[in-house]
Amino acid sequence: MKNAIATTALILVAALGATTSFAADSAPRSRTVNGEISSYFATSAPSVLSRSEVKSAYLIAAKSGNLPAMGENSPVVESSTTSTVTRAAVKADYLQAQKAGTLPLVGERS
Repeated sequence: MKNAIATTALILVAALGATTSFAADSAPRSRTVNGEISSYFATSAPSVLSRSEVKSAYLIAAKSGNLPAMGENSPVVESSTTSTVTRAAVKADYLQAQKAGTLPLVGERS
């Protein structure tokens, strides 16, 4: 019984010690080890627009439908150009590039 209590106490002490070591990482640091100022929190530039100007710009964008979709950084503008290449021609080009081994790697853009 004493062994179980001692083991439990040891586990609790180890767990508490581990959680306090992570707490130091979340505290903001004003200076780094070598004395330079840290960039832990980015400083922002002062705004040149007043609150009312920002609100009016938002309302204008909302009324005209120019607000970005949820999670988007900028409004999506659909292109009005249509392709002049047929589907069959695109497939033929793809198969030719595949046979020649000139397709870009996954994730690369050309």
